[in-house]
Amino acid sequence: MLVRDMMNSNPGRIAPGASLADALQMMAEKKNRHLVVVERDNVVGILSDRDLAMYYDPEGMTDERWRGTRVVQIMTAQPVTIGSGAPVREAARLLLKAAVSALPVIDNGQLVGVLSDRDFTRHFAQSE
Repeated sequence: MLVRDMMNSNPGRIAPGASLADALQMMAEKKNRHLVVVERDNVVGILSDRDLAMYYDPEGMTDERWRGTRVVQIMTAQPVTIGSGAPVREAARLLLKAAVSALPVIDNGQLVGVLSDRDFTRHFAQSE
């Protein structure tokens, strides 16, 4: 099985200059845990719900802080990526080795999807 068979081919995308408030809203609307950070059609990072949780300060989080902080300030820059034609076993190894929960899927320099640990869970939960 290949990455293209399991990936989400409609990943959430966000600009590095977007606010964290925008990122939270997009994640909630799309029910995504990851947003691929794209600038001029180039993948420059990835933002996860875990990044947002690590940034969160229960005493100091205000609407101003969510709106004033930019994605680029907390995203993971230069994320580990994979091609859609790679075997899913290779993707699983990359997820484990890099200790990440999602891989942007890049073909010919273009973002074509995202593969997350949840995609693996979904696949095996649905197979017989």
